[in-house]
Amino acid sequence: MNKEEDKGVISLGPGDSFDFRFRVNLRKTTVYTCSFAWPGNTATFDILRADRDDNPQSKVGVCSECIWSIHEPAPCRYRRDGGQPNWFPWAS
Repeated sequence: MNKEEDKGVISLGPGDSFDFRFRVNLRKTTVYTCSFAWPGNTATFDILRADRDDNPQSKVGVCSECIWSIHEPAPCRYRRDGGQPNWFPWAS
């Protein structure tokens, strides 16, 4: 996760959830990165990126409460307004 605020290793099974709170820094460079693992596969994703999730100009909009569902093909962020969820590519 955030290099300045490492949450450590948290193991979740299917259907489990994990909540955390964050503060975006003044420069809007805050990033929280998570790694995910399935049998035979691992993936990394920036679960919070201030330039994407706290930016009114972003095509996915501001996220004051980010609700993610993690799937092996791709991570998905749900929208509070009930609109189509946003699917994101895994980090390369």
